[in-house]
Amino acid sequence: MINELSARFGLDKELPSVIQLGLAFMLVFTGFDTQAYVTETALHSISLREPDRIGPHAGYYGLSITYLTFTASTFFTPLIVGWIGAKWSMFVASLAYTAFMTTFVLVNNYLFYAMSAVMGFAAALLWTAHGVYMREITTAGNASRNSGLHWGLNFGSLLFGGVMLILIFRITGQSQVMSMEVITYIFEGLSVFTVLSNILFFLLPDFSERSASSKANFCTTIGRTFALLRDRRMLLLSAMFMYNGLILSFYLSIYPSCLSFSKSLVGVGNEIIAYFALVTSLGQISGGFFVSFMSKQINGFGYLPTMLLAIPINIITFVGIFITFPSDANMRTSTGPTILPPNLFIWLFFGLLLAIGDSFWNTIRTAVLTGLYSKNSSQAFAEYIYQNIYIYIRTPSPESARFFHML
Repeated sequence: MINELSARFGLDKELPSVIQLGLAFMLVFTGFDTQAYVTETALHSISLREPDRIGPHAGYYGLSITYLTFTASTFFTPLIVGWIGAKWSMFVASLAYTAFMTTFVLVNNYLFYAMSAVMGFAAALLWTAHGVYMREITTAGNASRNSGLHWGLNFGSLLFGGVMLILIFRITGQSQVMSMEVITYIFEGLSVFTVLSNILFFLLPDFSERSASSKANFCTTIGRTFALLRDRRMLLLSAMFMYNGLILSFYLSIYPSCLSFSKSLVGVGNEIIAYFALVTSLGQISGGFFVSFMSKQINGFGYLPTMLLAIPINIITFVGIFITFPSDANMRTSTGPTILPPNLFIWLFFGLLLAIGDSFWNTIRTAVLTGLYSKNSSQAFAEYIYQNIYIYIRTPSPESARFFHML
């Protein structure tokens, strides 16, 4: 069916699959990324009312558990992807994302931390399979276009999540401290998006070539993964992967918490997280489509030009955040002093720049690994995940999050 539509509209055969994959990721991360923005604030609100139910910084610790199991799982997720295929691996992982959304209705320390560990495995499986699937559907010369288009569609997720949060906060009028009723509305609403993603992943075309002779055993898969550690190109890429992990931890957990906990602006409550979701969606979409467009318009516009744009954007963003937020804003409600006066539009502008920079790095990473490691794509993406998340798990906890106020 997809091939028939492609022929009818004059599209290359891989483009519809890229679009469907991007839409599936958009839906699953409408749920997951939006919850990542509000989890610490939501759990902090629950802890204020019921301190025995869950800790005030459980959101940070839950992310650490998620990405600890994420890191460990990368050693065997290539085996699973090779066994059941990239499409079905993504479908199974998306089911776990849906299950995770529902746990917030009955949340407590034990349930939240257990499901955080399950999410680590699901995330490793999803992203390893994503890299393999992108390699399966991408032909020579289209890596940057497909990667940019996929990421642009993917981060439309934050647009839908942001609109949903704004509606909930305005209808309930609870934007300072969330009640359990509002938290239930938020996470039940987000679970609808993940269920829709389950359907799209299920309907993806399957390009995997699986046979009894091609299924690598566990030892072979692990051997290939560790062999990449000695690859000169992978060693050079490691610095970028670890830097991506730093950006990821700041972008998904620390900066949204800073926005929520900073009370220097009178009349601005937790709806600022919804505004942040909207501007980051705009940044991710515009960044992804910009790289995709430029790679087709300018010969040679690829990895290096994109990187040279991403680095100064990151520098400006981190310096700006450092001078406009209280030093303890990531930890607790704060009205502490800042070097420059706090301003809502400036905070959101830095969120926009943060998203554009992250989009550039994501596009570079996917295009590089798809192009360089087409024969060992699952191991290559697992290696990226391992190095990226090794850095990530060292930063979301409230103690280590202070590191970002020294950048």
